Amino acid sequence: MKTCADIKRALNLKCASLGIPSSGIFELTPRCNLRCKMCYVRLDPCQMAPLGRERTKEEWLDMARQCRDAGMAFLLLTGGEPTIRPDFPELFEEISQMGISIAVNTNGTHLTAQVREVWHRSPPSQVNITLYGTCREDYEALCGNGDAFDRVEEALTWLKMEGILVHLNTTIVPTNYPEWQSIEAFALSHGLELRMTTYCFPPTRRDDSTFERLTPEQAGQLIVQDCHYQEGDISILAKAQDLDRKPLPRSCELDNGEPMQCLAGRSQFWITWNGTMTPCAMLTQPTVRPFEDGFLPAWEQLKALCAPIRLCPDCADCPEQASCMNCAAVTFSETGRFDGKPEYMCKLNKAYREALLELAEELKAHTGN
Repeated sequence: MKTCADIKRALNLKCASLGIPSSGIFELTPRCNLRCKMCYVRLDPCQMAPLGRERTKEEWLDMARQCRDAGMAFLLLTGGEPTIRPDFPELFEEISQMGISIAVNTNGTHLTAQVREVWHRSPPSQVNITLYGTCREDYEALCGNGDAFDRVEEALTWLKMEGILVHLNTTIVPTNYPEWQSIEAFALSHGLELRMTTYCFPPTRRDDSTFERLTPEQAGQLIVQDCHYQEGDISILAKAQDLDRKPLPRSCELDNGEPMQCLAGRSQFWITWNGTMTPCAMLTQPTVRPFEDGFLPAWEQLKALCAPIRLCPDCADCPEQASCMNCAAVTFSETGRFDGKPEYMCKLNKAYREALLELAEELKAHTGN
């Protein structure tokens, strides 16, 4: 029996081959009540003013109808922090009534009584909560708000009581790097799946001198450590054996190669808070204007703009390509070009491979195999 995730993935891949926009992301606001050091979206109102305005509830509802009529079955509502919009509960419920499957990205700190009331009546298909640590001190250090941790725990308790599917996401940066095992243990203690991100995109969508991320060596090694922690010895040995046979699983389903082969711009799209549509969150181009031109014409424009994009020839011919997590968004973010060579990712992949093979050898020596 296939899981819902398997069915969704298969449907999106089929739609990608047909150019049908089955999966959309609405970035409802860049505002957030936290100040996380790795964030690439968050803006204050004074920073927003030169860039445009947030779209109204009525505009988002009309866009949702247009997207649904064009084939969108799955919608992710995100931000910033989407729940800080006063009209979020009404917006969520009215889109839900259109028959669209809605997931929500949230930091879990602002699930008001109004949000809970709506989700009790019309639960989202999935809630993705970003976890930044396992105590008030962790949240104070990384997000500037220690009280947020208490609200996250409260939200998790309520969501579990409601039977709403919750996934935890975490991004590891130097500030919370020492706590990665505690974060894994927290997820396990709550019976929740955790997706750990060790790679942070450079903040291409805003200037940010406070941005921090792991070194490529730390990121590559942590991928192996986390895999071993979650999946055990057998998984490490299997991955080492298949290192050049299978690509490393990509949580965002992006693949590299000469053309842009990911779902972005083929069956998936991202609409920003101020009305620009891009293939994915990490790409600032190509862009189209669905609110001004209508969604379907804008979608056709976006597909046409994505079709000629080609990635770095060196990457396409790289003998270590199978384990590399590079994609169009990574390349553009790291180099400012689609055909650039992202040296950070080359170093990360090298560190991953070395750490994986080293651990596999240690395990084989320990077991005598």
